[in-house]
Amino acid sequence: MSFHPLFMRDDDDSSHSMCSHDDFWHVLLCVGFVGAAIAWTCLALILLSSLIHRCILLYRRAINSCAACRQGSKENLPIIIDFYCYLCILHPIRRLRVLCNPYFYPKFRDRTIVKVPRDSILPQELCEIIIHFCSSERETLLTCSLVCKAWVPTSRCLLCTRVHSRDHVREFVKLLQSPENTISPYIRTVWLEMYTKRDRLIRYRYALHALANADAMPTRAIIAGQSLDPVTALHRHFPHIKRLSFNYEDLGDSDAISAASFRRILWYSSLFCDLERLSIRFLRQGGTEDISLSSLEECKPPTRLRSLSLKCWNRDLLHWLERHHKTLGRLTTFKMKFRGSWRTLDPSPINSIFRVGYTSLQVVALTIVEWDNGILDLSPLTELRTVVLYMYHFPSGMETISSLNSRHIETVTVITSDDESMMSNDLDNVMSEIGFTFLYGRSSLRRYVPSTVQSYSSFLVL
Repeated sequence: MSFHPLFMRDDDDSSHSMCSHDDFWHVLLCVGFVGAAIAWTCLALILLSSLIHRCILLYRRAINSCAACRQGSKENLPIIIDFYCYLCILHPIRRLRVLCNPYFYPKFRDRTIVKVPRDSILPQELCEIIIHFCSSERETLLTCSLVCKAWVPTSRCLLCTRVHSRDHVREFVKLLQSPENTISPYIRTVWLEMYTKRDRLIRYRYALHALANADAMPTRAIIAGQSLDPVTALHRHFPHIKRLSFNYEDLGDSDAISAASFRRILWYSSLFCDLERLSIRFLRQGGTEDISLSSLEECKPPTRLRSLSLKCWNRDLLHWLERHHKTLGRLTTFKMKFRGSWRTLDPSPINSIFRVGYTSLQVVALTIVEWDNGILDLSPLTELRTVVLYMYHFPSGMETISSLNSRHIETVTVITSDDESMMSNDLDNVMSEIGFTFLYGRSSLRRYVPSTVQSYSSFLVL
């Protein structure tokens, strides 16, 4: 007879209970590790998102403070560091997203007709057109040049088209002389601004010499300030300038000094044999009407000149243009804009210019004041297409418009400070039938429509 104890422990049951006890702790430990990993991942994502948001804000701040960063690098060192943080963090993330797009969307990539560059979502041609519309906004161009490599050439081409002589000349010269120079082919305009008391001519000569050695080919030059000395250095290095503008501030105490400065401007402009567009703005406290420019025989206008813009009034200057009408036979654009005079002026010098040989003019922009002897007659100009009138005296302007005799006129624009309702009434009295577009107004131009046409259109609406 065999006896089995009541409380005898079975080996299989004991091993099963021990195994279940160990599995519980293993599962608990695994859950703890997974929870900790999830917690750390969430924390890392929160920190990364906050860091990305912070970098974006700092990047915008760096772009907006670009002008301030140029003034002092020590004061704006944190902004520069934050900007490089953006480049090191956000730009690699964007590159990874761009590289992964073909793997996530292979079918879409295969079906596209236009091959889209990897660095841009839109076609490159469309991006270049959009960037060209932002040519006047320097901050936008700076942002576009930092987006991707495909946008750098177009942005840099527009960003470096104009070079100013007062904008970090030494750093600019070092860049031109370095192997990293890639901007010299894009330079088209050189702005030289010089004031006698605080500027040095050697700096401008050094910068122009560096530009010439870097194979830059500017086509336009602007001479501003109170000195004309930079023109000689400009002609030495770039004699084939096609557009030249003078914004001269005369400080002469006498008429003789002012007349000498004006003669120097005309003589310097005649040195550029390929000059096609010339603009002269002569600012003088007493005006330019009383300056005697009788000794202008030595000065001759450029033979290839096609556009002439004078922002001053002088009788001797107009007679000088009349004598050289054969030299200026290719002139197609003539502009004379000056401030409203407190006295009446004689229009006969301008009328004589139009009669002798400037019949090839197609674009004319003139200032209309109160005339002393007759009106400004545009009837000899039979090839006119565009007329712009800056009116200070409205009756004289209406007589000038009535004298138009060209069959090719497309647009006539009148800019005045008079009331637009009064202008429309006067226009109805003067212009009964017109075959061209007529714009008038102060800041926002309006198209002129005769009152008979307006009443007829309102009758149709009713």
